[in-house]
Amino acid sequence: MKYKLIATDIDDTLLRRDKTLSPLTKAALLQAQENGVIVAVASGRLPYGVRPYAETLEVFDHGGYYMGFNGGAVMNSRDELIGSAYLDSRYIKPVYDILRPSGATTMVHKGSTIYADSKVNDYTHIESDVIGLPLNVVDDLPSFIDWDIHKFLISGDPDELKELEQKLLTALGDEVDIYLSAPWFLEVMPKGANKGTGLQMICDDAGIDISEAIAFGDSFNDIFMLKAAGLGVAMGNAEEAVKAAADTVTADCDSDGIAVALKELGII
Repeated sequence: MKYKLIATDIDDTLLRRDKTLSPLTKAALLQAQENGVIVAVASGRLPYGVRPYAETLEVFDHGGYYMGFNGGAVMNSRDELIGSAYLDSRYIKPVYDILRPSGATTMVHKGSTIYADSKVNDYTHIESDVIGLPLNVVDDLPSFIDWDIHKFLISGDPDELKELEQKLLTALGDEVDIYLSAPWFLEVMPKGANKGTGLQMICDDAGIDISEAIAFGDSFNDIFMLKAAGLGVAMGNAEEAVKAAADTVTADCDSDGIAVALKELGII
């Protein structure tokens, strides 16, 4: 199989655990593009937090793509939105009513700002710190939201988030998508909006069959993308459920797993 597109998650996949990009992994993806393979950067982060990595990998010079919000916003190399999905406003109150009694923080994004409710915990600032964006705390988040949101991002103790995931799935699992993107992050997304459907949008726009795409990932929100791609590659540091969903497993993110796989596949 001649693969024509590489899609990669960011955290603990493209980036090492210390949030740095290995020169070897960067060089591998640059070489793949020189060899005619398109690169797409995919993340649960808002697009503002994804774009710098797409720029670092020079996808704008090679007709590449990037997606934010787990496929809720898909952009081409001209920074044009080619696909988007928003959470219907009728779900804001029922979702938040389930979250309200918990100790978890609920966050939403608007432009380049993150808004959170007042239940600040040890995990609240992870999103803000990693992306480098301000976090504004508001007293009544559901009433404050007056724009179309792509998702709810919930941060908190991993054990509590597992319980909240089950409560949300029981109440609304047929109407919205609910999954952990990290042990401390729970996401509530529009039904059917995920990295897999985002990858399909990219392939359609690029004129590539999705069977000709490779996807790399490590966390639960990457499973959709790994299953959708012609070849789903889990990182060596991936969650066990992610490894089970993938077609193959490469080295971990600290050992240049992407570069290792691309070399083994003959892409570089």
